Amino acid sequence: MIKTGLIWTAAALAVMAGTLYWAWGAIPAGEQIPVHWGPSGAADRFADKDKAFLYLLIFPASALFTGLLMALAPMLDPFKDNLRKSAKAYTAIWAAVMVLMAALTAGVAIMMARGADGSGSNEFVRFVMAGCGLLFIVMGNYLPKTRKTFFLGVRTPWTLTSDYTWEKTHRLAGPLYMLAGALGIVFAFTLTGIALVFGFVGAFLTVTSISAAYSWWVWRHAEDRTEGADYLV
Repeated sequence: MIKTGLIWTAAALAVMAGTLYWAWGAIPAGEQIPVHWGPSGAADRFADKDKAFLYLLIFPASALFTGLLMALAPMLDPFKDNLRKSAKAYTAIWAAVMVLMAALTAGVAIMMARGADGSGSNEFVRFVMAGCGLLFIVMGNYLPKTRKTFFLGVRTPWTLTSDYTWEKTHRLAGPLYMLAGALGIVFAFTLTGIALVFGFVGAFLTVTSISAAYSWWVWRHAEDRTEGADYLV
């Protein structure tokens, strides 16, 4: 599981390194480069070439940190055996995150290069949203196949203190996250501006809230639940 994830991480970092090499030559010096885009997709913050390149370096640094964290998680998780039993889900989500980060790096680099002379399109923001939607579809597909862990899934005081609650919650959460991901893709290409942000974020917050509330409801009737002063009853 860890070896496969690290291979995906290394591949993503290699793609990002190639992107950075291309971006250094493509981003013109002496111009104001867009480095941030608002809810409408329009650039609202600019910097010179050197500072813009530093912004790009955030993506491979984040990918490296994420990859190392996910490699260490099986050793840190109190339910490490369960995490190993969820290996397919763990590696699939790990790989999907790496692919998304590599694609995001390339997209931002292209927007920086093209935006320097004002000819860049802000439509890439829509593809970022759609990519996040795809990520949640992948996650939703694998959630019902996971076991209780601290690093994966819907982690509430109730799912972490009852195997039955974990299983029931994730059987519901999986399809809901897939639905939210599909809606996110639709929203990415149909909504604009702040409506896109609220529609996209709202779909995932709604699913998360429903999953958390359902875990509490199931836990109340779970025969294997653990109770204590540290848990909300």
